[in-house]
Amino acid sequence: MIKKLKEKLRKKKKEGVEVKSRQAKTLREKIEGHTEAITFAEAGLQTQAQEMIREEIAEKAKVVVVGHDDTFSKEVMDYAIGFAERMGYEIVALNVGPITKPNTEALGPYCDLVRSQFEKRCEENVEAFEKACEERGIPFRHVVKFGEVDDCIREVHDELKRVEFVIADPESCPEEGKVAIPVFCMAQ
Repeated sequence: MIKKLKEKLRKKKKEGVEVKSRQAKTLREKIEGHTEAITFAEAGLQTQAQEMIREEIAEKAKVVVVGHDDTFSKEVMDYAIGFAERMGYEIVALNVGPITKPNTEALGPYCDLVRSQFEKRCEENVEAFEKACEERGIPFRHVVKFGEVDDCIREVHDELKRVEFVIADPESCPEEGKVAIPVFCMAQ
């Protein structure tokens, strides 16, 4: 197995392809990644083994904050900022556009226009959230997706490393003027 890994590494170096770490999606893949790093270390390739482990550890944990359409309520922004600050997480602000496959067909040639207008409104509305995070030293990024909310959350989870929680912006909470903010833990 060590010979195969050394050969694989030599081949990648010859081709000029950089070896990159992958996000482990399952416990099995995570164990396989660690086993590969151990094998590199046993083969005398400590630098490559350390780099594989270092990249995984260095990736900051994230909380995805799902807005309501193109906005984020003050309550959810405040809650998410406090949560991320206490936990040391990066905030990924997610706006989900209402354009699904059936809507795309119905909108026809206007679909691109509707998408671009939605994205523009999202960018304008997220500025206060981004500024508040910047003031508190919380890493922040903004993502706009189109489709069903669950599918968009799943896509973001698959694309980014270490998404651990999702905070959802409730549409409204009529009970006694209180706002309930749903928080979900992401299962691997």
